[in-house]
Order: sequence, then C-alpha cells, then structure tokens
Amino acid sequence: MLMMNQGKVISETKNTIELIAPEKSDFFIDNMNQIERNNAPFYYVKRKGDFILKVRVKPDFKNTYDAGGLFIFDSKKKWIKLEFEKTDIGYTSIVSVITNGTSDDCNGEKVDKNNHVFLQIMRKDDYWCLYYSIDGKSWKMVRYFKLKMKNEVKIGIVVQSPIGNGCKVLFSNFKIANNEIKNIRKGKWYEWEFKNRQYLLI
Repeated sequence: MLMMNQGKVISETKNTIELIAPEKSDFFIDNMNQIERNNAPFYYVKRKGDFILKVRVKPDFKNTYDAGGLFIFDSKKKWIKLEFEKTDIGYTSIVSVITNGTSDDCNGEKVDKNNHVFLQIMRKDDYWCLYYSIDGKSWKMVRYFKLKMKNEVKIGIVVQSPIGNGCKVLFSNFKIANNEIKNIRKGKWYEWEFKNRQYLLI
C-alpha cells in the first residue's frame, strides 16, 4: 500500500493497520467559508472497475471531528469519504462526505455505545452505495448516489483530526473484492460472501 500525505503507521500486520493523523489534517472543501484541505493521511491501493471495500474501524477519539474510515480518491476535487467520527453535535456518528468540487457533508446515525464499527463501500459503474454495521453481519445503508469517477481510482483508509492534536485509529479486516452484485441497494451485500472470489486481506 502507498501513503498520500504525512501520516504515521504505528503498526501493520496481516490483519491490522494502526495509523496516526497529525493535527489539523482533513479532506474537506467548503467554498462558502473558503476552506479547502486535502492533507489527511490516506493509505491506499489503486483499483479498476467495480469493487467492494470493507474495514473495521476503531478510532481513539479525543477531539471533535476526529475520525477514521474508508476513502475513494479520484482527484483533489472529487472523492468519497465514509467515516466513524466524533461529531460537533455531541456524539459519535457515521459520517459521509461526497465531494465534487465542493463537499456535501452528512451526519448519519448516532453510534455512541460502541468503540468500533464496520464500514463498507460498493461501486457499480458510476453508482455508489455506503454502509455501516455494528457487528459486521447486519448492515445498514448510509447513502446511495451517482458520481462519475475514473475507471481506476485510489481506494483505502483515511484518518483525520481537523481541529485536534492528532487521532489514532486501528483498522482491521480490510478487504477488497470484485463487485458481482447487480443491485447494490438490495443485493447480497449484507451477507459479505467471499466464496469463489478473489480478495485482498491486509
């Protein structure tokens, strides 16, 4: 895997990766307030075509907006972020940010009784579906949308600490697979079956 931006890999094994984001690190474009940041550590591989991306995320929350999650990068102006974040509304939540020139930021469901979640992103052509799970078995859809991206994009994990002094996140069970599911809204995504499929486990 490759690293974009300054970040520290604390440890890396076959099943886990632990990363630290430096202070004031983020991916976000707010044209109204003239804020544009693209300096969060992004640990990635390049991937072509349709895929399913999944990981377990356990952040060490300290400051508001501290987060870790999945990231899809086309360019500095076009990307997708799905994270487990300490929000500014008083609790930890599943947050998705869709950026196409400017960032569309959305706080999802409240998740404040767990110190970890599972996150998943599916690509089918230019259609995307984002999900989260508490146990890695029962999944809920966070967002479904269309966003045209290059056939080959950078995909992986991201950590951030926009207003804090840094954030440590433990990632585990990181998997990438070919997406053979036709209906990503109502397909077999919740079963997460890898039988007879090729996948990457880091």
